[in-house]
Amino acid sequence: MAEERRGWTGGPNLPFPMGASVVLTRPVANRRLVSIFDTIMEYGLYFLIVLTPFAFGTVESWSIAIAEVVIFTVALAWGLKMVALGVIRIERTPFNICWLLVLGFGLLQIVPLPLRFVQILSPHAYALYQDMAIESSLNATWRTLSLYPYATKLEILRLSALALLFWVAANHLRTREQVERVVWVVMGTGFLLAMFGIIQHFTWNGKLFWVREFPERSHPFGPYVNRNHFAGYLEMVIPLCLGRIVETRRNKSSGVTGWRDRLLQWRTPEANRALLVFFGGLIVVAALLLSGSRAGLFSFLGSMLFMALLSGRRRQSKRWWAPLALFVALGFAYAVWLKVDDVMKTFAILWVGTDDPSASWRLLVWKDTLRLGRAFLWTGTGLNTFSWAFPLYQSPLTGQGHFTHAENDYLQAFAEGGLPFIGFLALALIWGGAQLLTGWSDSQRSHARGLGLGLLAGLVALLLHSLADFNLHIMANAILFVLLLALATRVLVFGTSPAAALNHFGTFSDRAAPH
Repeated sequence: MAEERRGWTGGPNLPFPMGASVVLTRPVANRRLVSIFDTIMEYGLYFLIVLTPFAFGTVESWSIAIAEVVIFTVALAWGLKMVALGVIRIERTPFNICWLLVLGFGLLQIVPLPLRFVQILSPHAYALYQDMAIESSLNATWRTLSLYPYATKLEILRLSALALLFWVAANHLRTREQVERVVWVVMGTGFLLAMFGIIQHFTWNGKLFWVREFPERSHPFGPYVNRNHFAGYLEMVIPLCLGRIVETRRNKSSGVTGWRDRLLQWRTPEANRALLVFFGGLIVVAALLLSGSRAGLFSFLGSMLFMALLSGRRRQSKRWWAPLALFVALGFAYAVWLKVDDVMKTFAILWVGTDDPSASWRLLVWKDTLRLGRAFLWTGTGLNTFSWAFPLYQSPLTGQGHFTHAENDYLQAFAEGGLPFIGFLALALIWGGAQLLTGWSDSQRSHARGLGLGLLAGLVALLLHSLADFNLHIMANAILFVLLLALATRVLVFGTSPAAALNHFGTFSDRAAPH
């Protein structure tokens, strides 16, 4: 017998308010088929979390292709599940419009336009095409805004995969149990990555995985060719560990009055898991410090400061400062115990400076990137075209080196997408960030406050790191960032519910709404 579920309407002028879902109904199908789709989605997410960082950060064509195929497979399973259930349900998140604007702008960059339009929208691109026509004797009348359309198409494919990953995770992970499983997989992967990095560091033979050669002038650590990207992954995992500890501490404090009761609380399975997360997190901190990444250290400390400031907004949350400070102090002490020279060297560079030429040429690259962005102010050079467009504006002071990235995700976005692309990013940061912070402030549950705090701090860590690196262009790190964003949206904007609260539609019953 067919069943129906009506969509929530918020009045004649606002049929689908923020936080509501778009719901269309059809006859309900086979539950076994739905279970298969659920399994494909969950194990697909686990596959992406576990394997992408160990595939050298998923920066090579083969690994990127595998990751994209897995994401598209997971998205297909999500769509087929909704068809099988007869319910087309897509949560209205503050980031949906941002994803659509970014993808739409990328498509605009690869659409051939009459040269007259190109001249109006991007005079510098028009001038380049005119020079090319003179040199090659080719006089094309239609051109794209992207200087290299093929590279832009590859980036659109990557961004489409990340957008689908966000939508699948934000819509499929509806229960607390589902969210918890994903968080445990992320923390477990971070721990394994840290252990591998530490072991390889102390047994280093000059090769990744002890067998793979790496490019010259690289600074590898763990499975990553660049130690900054290794640190970028771990700095998102560490706040999650702290969020779990904060959540457990808040639960244990409820209804506990004496020291005897507090000691007895540590005998519970939940407390044992918190201790496991605590000591596992110390190993992750130690690996980040041993990597020698200055930007990673700065971002890690910035995320810890963010957690302290955000939790300090409420008086009852200030008791979290003690375990937070203890965690950071023990992590530093453990790293110093493992190899004091490497840790002290990183801190010395921060305090007294360095003669490393990368510190000076990075500023020169940023300056040249700004000139490139101003030249293509309204259209950009095209997504993923930096390495082709930058030589046109590269000053002699940066040498003859070939730069594939701007060493700053925001400046590169400005160069490749112009002011419109920066506007889309600002919209996501301001509007979406405000929604997440409001959700955290309004939440009264330990699960949302503890885990939500860790998720937000993990996002802040990579956003800070992106000021001096290109972590968001590393597929493994981008996948984890998008997953954390989807989890934060689910936990803080929509809320989660016990698995028993879901009906056969995969939606919440009226008596067990998310909280």
